[in-house]
Amino acid sequence: MKSKWYVVLTFLVILSTLLVACGPADSAEPQDVDNGSAGAAASDEVWTSKDPNVWIETTYGEPDTLDISHAYESAGGEIIENVYDRLLWYKEDSVTEFVPWLATEIPSLENGGISEDGLTYTFKIREGVKFHDGSDMTVDDVAYSMVRNILAGGTDSPQWMWVEPLLGAGLLDISELVAAYENGVALDDPQAMYNFVSSGEVDIPYDDRAALAAYSPETLTAVCEFVQTRVVADPETSTVTYKLAQPWAPFLATFLGYWGSIQSKEWVGANGGWDGDCTTWTENYAWSAEELNQYPIGNSAMGTGPYMFDHWTPGEELVMVANENFWLEEPAWEGMPTGAPQLKTIVIKQVSEFATRLAMAQAGDADNVLPGSTEDWPILDGFVGAEVTYDEYMAGVPAVGIDSEKPFVKISDILAVNTRTDVGFAFTVNTEGGNSFIGSGQLDGDGIPADFFSDEHVRRAFAYCFDYDTYLNDVLQGEGVRAPTLMLPGMAGYDENAPQYTYDIEKCREELKASTWVSEDGTQLYDLGFRFSAIYNVGNTQRQTIAEIIQAGMQEAGTQFVVEVVGLPWPSFLRSINAKKVPIFIIGWISDYYDTHNWVNTFTVGYYTFKQSFPDEIRQEFNQIAVQGVQISDPEERDAYYKEVFNQKYHDLSPAILLYHLKNRNYQQRYTHGWYANAAYSNKWYYPLWKD
Repeated sequence: MKSKWYVVLTFLVILSTLLVACGPADSAEPQDVDNGSAGAAASDEVWTSKDPNVWIETTYGEPDTLDISHAYESAGGEIIENVYDRLLWYKEDSVTEFVPWLATEIPSLENGGISEDGLTYTFKIREGVKFHDGSDMTVDDVAYSMVRNILAGGTDSPQWMWVEPLLGAGLLDISELVAAYENGVALDDPQAMYNFVSSGEVDIPYDDRAALAAYSPETLTAVCEFVQTRVVADPETSTVTYKLAQPWAPFLATFLGYWGSIQSKEWVGANGGWDGDCTTWTENYAWSAEELNQYPIGNSAMGTGPYMFDHWTPGEELVMVANENFWLEEPAWEGMPTGAPQLKTIVIKQVSEFATRLAMAQAGDADNVLPGSTEDWPILDGFVGAEVTYDEYMAGVPAVGIDSEKPFVKISDILAVNTRTDVGFAFTVNTEGGNSFIGSGQLDGDGIPADFFSDEHVRRAFAYCFDYDTYLNDVLQGEGVRAPTLMLPGMAGYDENAPQYTYDIEKCREELKASTWVSEDGTQLYDLGFRFSAIYNVGNTQRQTIAEIIQAGMQEAGTQFVVEVVGLPWPSFLRSINAKKVPIFIIGWISDYYDTHNWVNTFTVGYYTFKQSFPDEIRQEFNQIAVQGVQISDPEERDAYYKEVFNQKYHDLSPAILLYHLKNRNYQQRYTHGWYANAAYSNKWYYPLWKD
């Protein structure tokens, strides 16, 4: 195993040598390079861009869709965050400090924006803001945006984050309210609603538009009108009031994600979306990305943000242009720009190969420097002309120059505390129409059955067969922190002493031998073996390597255990996961908001449990834990609750292989300025950036 990674790294060093040989000559004299001010890149008079008005970004993944009601991945999120605005926004690089944005102040008990019982939040909305088409943004647009998102629903969307606080803890989708109300449950009784849904007495029409539309018109209209009562616009006071089903600590934080973006009701209704009529909302329920992208609501965007959508050519590029009438007049924090963006055009190009992206950056034809993974860091180090730690960079400390003729600045020691990449298992996969990822589809040594990973012994075996040290040292370059729990450092329940799996081939074999899987002729799984595919998105070499470590670990356990590594383009990768076709997949998750509930709910109750086809009984057990945990107001009590009740249960169930929190780096051109690391951003927020 170790020799394999040595060969990989040797190849990288050779490639680095070749690339450096084609680059500028070395300079032995170190120097300090003034980075101007906090958040500004190191610069030198020699290093200027080809065009200071145009930013060319190279990447290897494009949006699934640009519709706010459905988008739930970082490529689409990046565009939405730049074209649209939200009521609140992050204060520079903090994921826990907010600033008012389309709202004029942050609601609190002190200013009367939050009621004493914690059930009502009132936002004062900024006046005079215009959409990109020149129309006025109104409080009705703000309220409509929330209502539309909730009613659009679907388990592939982020709308559960609004359903829970506004309609009831433990609820996930608007279809649950329809089924419950049709069966006599009051819409304003969240506990009764939760009890009904969790009982399993009635099938919920999740993601089934036809089944939802078959409910009585009276029920469908009543549910829509009830949702409208939870978000009330008042044009006279220029406020929007949100009425919660129960107190919800992370409610304000939820507004900062791209799912909280504000749309024009008129524009959405005229471009394929819901027009606000409560008799027709089911026509727009749970649309897929493919359906949405047939209309402007999915294949374009129109907001109030610093950038305006220009065009999107799938597979090639997406272009945004500056909003010259951007409304911001006062900086939200020190050093922040105001008015129109300094960069006038943003061109995001699809370039899957790292070598091509690097060559473009070297030539000044790309303004970013995007590695495919940490494995590419040694190559990039060969082009670094100055370096600085992130804390020093933000404090305005000059980057230390090591070579005046090399083009990149390295900013190191960026702890990505808001994201992690893990490995997920699907308890059951979808075989409708065939499924190439599970081989023969049988336990015959040449495939796996659809519910192969429903066996907890199989899941544990894979957790024991993963070489964590190789991943840390050879892939993350030693710059990572092992994740002992599902939740992140600093969150309630995070525990460095929680039980963890280790790389142990013998325990892996023991778990495989303990599996209940037996073929029709009586052969046990361990003797028979299997074959299936683990997938990653093309261009993400880190995820590819994770899949290869899984592959190698299982081969170490026995040559009869075959895992094939398959790369897919980003949209196909996402759609295969969403279609529940994939038995094992590697994917990253950025916190929607910095709270334990976002991880517990997403991975054991909501979004990913549908991708992984969790059995209902397991989902309900975790749902009870999640509902109780999110409503504990005392921080110490809440921390103890998750440690005592959740962590061991999650470890034993092993629905995923938890990996590492990465200490990241940013490599950037010397002539770029204004960047800072906010781990909650989907990728770049281009507004503060500028170039020499």
